[in-house]
Amino acid sequence: MIYFIPLLLLLNFVVQAQTVIYQDLLLSASKNSAKLKMFKEDVNIESSKVETLYTKYYPTLALSYNTEYNKDLGDLPSATESVGDSVITSGTKYQSSLSLNLNHELYHFGATEDSIGIAKKEVTIKKLNWCEEEKKLHQTILDRYSSAIKSKIKINIKDEMLKVRQELYKIKQRLHKAGKYSKLELGDEAITIIDLEKDIKLAQLLYQEEIIHLSSLSHVELDEKNIELVSIGFDNSDCLTDKFEETALGHKYAQQVKQKEQEILMLTHSQYPTLSMYGNYYMYGSDPNDAYESFDNIKKNSWKLGLAIRLNIFEGFKYSDTSQTLQYELQRIKEERDLYKREYEYDAKMKLSKLSYLKTLVEKDENMHDKTTQKMDMINRLRDSYQVDSISELNTILETLERKLNLKIEQSEIAYENASLDILFRGAAQCTQH
Repeated sequence: MIYFIPLLLLLNFVVQAQTVIYQDLLLSASKNSAKLKMFKEDVNIESSKVETLYTKYYPTLALSYNTEYNKDLGDLPSATESVGDSVITSGTKYQSSLSLNLNHELYHFGATEDSIGIAKKEVTIKKLNWCEEEKKLHQTILDRYSSAIKSKIKINIKDEMLKVRQELYKIKQRLHKAGKYSKLELGDEAITIIDLEKDIKLAQLLYQEEIIHLSSLSHVELDEKNIELVSIGFDNSDCLTDKFEETALGHKYAQQVKQKEQEILMLTHSQYPTLSMYGNYYMYGSDPNDAYESFDNIKKNSWKLGLAIRLNIFEGFKYSDTSQTLQYELQRIKEERDLYKREYEYDAKMKLSKLSYLKTLVEKDENMHDKTTQKMDMINRLRDSYQVDSISELNTILETLERKLNLKIEQSEIAYENASLDILFRGAAQCTQH
């Protein structure tokens, strides 16, 4: 007996159902989703690009070494001439040079700042893409979770209804044998039982499928045979109504508009002069017969330091064409933003309207369920005094279960719509990564 008690406790622990909470699945999905991790890598990539752009603020310093052989084909004395961009050297010799080159863009009317600002906005956009993808993931989990709960409700209540139907069929079968019930009506009752069994099987199949989907989406291993889904538990007080502009998608389009406007500004700045500084330090050596000697003869030659101003005067109408393209792109972003804003507002309106309808329906069904329960109590009292038959009692039980099924499904629908509204209204600040 001493060893039997721990064994019972162990068995109780093993068969205890795994409690599954909707919010826990959301947190696990946000943490482990491979797709969200890919979006996170997009953020890291764009952040690295920003760091790369900051290098434009620093000068570039390069060291170069050249060695060559020059063969004179004429009778000119050793000399160097330049024509345009071509440098012509006369004289036959090996020559080597070592140079240190410095270049630095001093001022470009904010073009560098514009490029960094555009890149930073791209980082923000990638973060908001992560938030939008998380909302889609959470909505998918909500759809599956709500469907699983409704399937479980149907399985449990219809299983009770099936037992009552089977008991009712047995009574009617006895009445049929006694000649008090027609064969046709008995056949209808048998068909009703078959349909009910089919409904239960379909609900079980859907439940299993939804649990498998939830396991995949949330990265939580769920056993459909040994879990208990906790109701979603959302009501109106949990929904924080936000304008479209406060959502992740609204913030994303705001950033895209600013980004495109800054691209237009950067294009304008590209038409302004660019002030640059350059410097070179040269070492040179030559030998008419030996390449190695030309390297050994390298010595200080010259250095220079200068300023350069560059202004694009004409680029074949490239500026005007690019500017027009950017304006079209900006207009498209604004139109797309307005489209999604309109869809968002009507989606919210539709959900709120459905919630209002469901609440009215639930109030009526609660009232009907209460009345049916009262009727059931009265039937039980009459049954105890043998004033009502078994068929009437079982039909009342079926009616009560039907009311209960409808009420629980509608209550589940209300919780689903409230949770869906919570996801829809979720602002950028409510994103998990924030």
